[in-house]
Amino acid sequence: SLGLTAQLEAEWRRAGLSFRVMLVGESGLGKSTFTRALFRPFVPDNELSANDAGAKEALRARTTEIREVVFTVENDGFPIEFSVVDCPGYGDSVDSTEWIDSIVGDITRRFASHYDSNHASGASVGNGLQRDGMVHACLYFIAAHRLKGADIEFMKRLQPYVNIVPVIAKSDTMTVGERDAFRRLILSELKAARVSMFELAPPPAVASPPPSARGAASKKGAPTPPPSPPSPPPAG
Repeated sequence: SLGLTAQLEAEWRRAGLSFRVMLVGESGLGKSTFTRALFRPFVPDNELSANDAGAKEALRARTTEIREVVFTVENDGFPIEFSVVDCPGYGDSVDSTEWIDSIVGDITRRFASHYDSNHASGASVGNGLQRDGMVHACLYFIAAHRLKGADIEFMKRLQPYVNIVPVIAKSDTMTVGERDAFRRLILSELKAARVSMFELAPPPAVASPPPSARGAASKKGAPTPPPSPPSPPPAG
């Protein structure tokens, strides 16, 4: 064995990892609030509080432009540089083309910058896999009870560049039945529009022992019955 796993773990512990997620969706769905809730266990409150003067600017007020805020958290001994790209919502405008173009343009510019840095003459690509500057996942917030055409169009435009994770915003305002029905509707509409999204791999199946082995195990584990009492002597 070359010990590659141990070498990678040692490198990650030394240099850390970098992960960048983008928050997109309609205005007023709580994207910035979601970020504060996500980092509250790891980041001091004074950096997250919307009323604190020293709070991160991207988390303090209504987002009006694409902003990026970086937090450093510790996870199982690995330092992680977690970047959140908070995007403005598209509001209630009829034509959302400009909004979609601005966000897609930000993603593609990151691709171009990464390509240029890796192919520049004499450039050093240290920690290229850890800090590539690109967006690794996009959380797309969908308003409860309504999936708009702009939502489908955005995800269709963005899917070639980033992993998309649809999120039902404010789902606590829905009953369990409404939430499940809306979730099925979203999946159906995305499938019809041929929009692919990020899916977690299913957990590995645990093989069940054959019936003979289960029987042997149950017999082996069963307690031994006590011996029968001796028969009384026959009456004389």
